Amino acid sequence: MLKQYDFAFQSNELDKINSEFAVKIHGIIMHNMAQNDAQRLHISKYHPFSIYCVPSNEKNIVITRVSSLSKDGDSVINSAMKLKSVPLAGITPAKIIKYGELSSFEYNEISDCIRSNKLRLMFLTPSVFKIAGTETGFPDVTMHFISVIRKINEFESENIDFDNFRKIFYKCKIKKWNFKEYRYNISGRNIPGMTGFMEIILPDNESEKNLLKKIFAYASFSGTGARTGMGMGGFFAEGIV
Repeated sequence: MLKQYDFAFQSNELDKINSEFAVKIHGIIMHNMAQNDAQRLHISKYHPFSIYCVPSNEKNIVITRVSSLSKDGDSVINSAMKLKSVPLAGITPAKIIKYGELSSFEYNEISDCIRSNKLRLMFLTPSVFKIAGTETGFPDVTMHFISVIRKINEFESENIDFDNFRKIFYKCKIKKWNFKEYRYNISGRNIPGMTGFMEIILPDNESEKNLLKKIFAYASFSGTGARTGMGMGGFFAEGIV
């Protein structure tokens, strides 16, 4: 069972915070969890949760999304749902002004959420992967989905082959794209990730089309690339006309 929970917090002092909000949210959530649960999450082969923050269109409001990939990840959502404010060092605790409902999805149904064959793939927060040990967000978009496929295989007992996914992805027609580098601050270390979007038309073959939809839909829960528990890799795929 996949789950998501959104909330929004507000403060007139957010511009005083230099590091990334999601890193702080991660710390707050872990601090408020049972120690055994927090330790178990961090020694697991793949983290069964993701967290990311994006600014609202309204000034001084930040929207946060917490997702769970398994029962272990549910403890992260449960901790997030108990928050009444976000204590940020150096400013008055930011008030949570909106609580979303907890949403649950069956894995075998998530691809049904994507109905269009023309999609916009949105990398909302910086996504990063490694090439020969070096962190980067470029140049191959498919590399951002290695971790997504690994988590599907781990938590959903699938056997999706990354190279097969890549071959199918290359059959898509790319209509438009716009990517840029964004250096994401985790505890003073700036990681060179990629943000932006691309618009694609899925291939005609039904099985290939459904595989891509499943992976893109799952990525909206797992995040893409590395450090998804710290706010990187926030992702969403939407159908467009």
